[in-house]
Amino acid sequence: MAYLNEGATSLAAANWSDSTGFADNATLEIKYPFGDGSPVTAGLDQSGLTEGIDSLDISAGARGQIGNNGTSLEVDADSATSDYVRNRGNVTLYLAASGDDDLIQNFDFGGRSRNFLTDGTFTNITGDGGELTVTESAVVTNFYAAGGSGVIKYNSTEITTAVITGGTWTIERGVNTLYVGEGARVIYDPDDSVTHTGNTLDISGGVIDWRFGAIPTVNARGGQIDFRNARATFTPGGTAFNVFGTRIMEGTGLVSLTNVSYAGAWQRVPGGLMQPL
Repeated sequence: MAYLNEGATSLAAANWSDSTGFADNATLEIKYPFGDGSPVTAGLDQSGLTEGIDSLDISAGARGQIGNNGTSLEVDADSATSDYVRNRGNVTLYLAASGDDDLIQNFDFGGRSRNFLTDGTFTNITGDGGELTVTESAVVTNFYAAGGSGVIKYNSTEITTAVITGGTWTIERGVNTLYVGEGARVIYDPDDSVTHTGNTLDISGGVIDWRFGAIPTVNARGGQIDFRNARATFTPGGTAFNVFGTRIMEGTGLVSLTNVSYAGAWQRVPGGLMQPL
């Protein structure tokens, strides 16, 4: 394990406890304040590693900023499926998966962190606090959020699985399987170019503010589906729209529900609210 020196103004080798820092299969930690009040922008291009690092932990004692709108930490963490970058400090991090495979297997965030994923592919993103922005250039395979807030901007590659059980999130790209649970508020507003084939929404709690996107299979087990902010016409439920106990708010006239089936004592009433008999 190598540690970034307290007050370091660069991530270059000389600022690490082992005088090396970033190296293939390195295990790194940032646990002290750094940067002297200014963003660290030197020593951030680590994309030349052959295999990438094993891990980078930014822990709770860390404070500072790595990168900015034009400069990101560029590194791979992909030689094993357990490799990761984690930010749980009071740290703003601009991060790009960049190297031989342009891949970071796992990114984890929480605490008071602010995170901007700017390029490359992230296999698994997990978080329970802090803020996250995924830009248009970054690909996300799986997303798991139990808290926090942020936005995943449009990219033509859809998310395979998103499990959101807490926090406030805006998703602007397609999701193959989207699960919304108690404590989550999700704005689903994918780009107009997104097509939904074989996609599924499963909601058991929380709220989805569903503004666009004709997801063909819907399992509404609880929580609330809100179509009142729909911005264009679309038709959810092309395959099945199964209602078990969810409040569904319509109201704009832009959304047409199809293949609706009800389990238990539920019905649609005037105004578009589905409620128990």
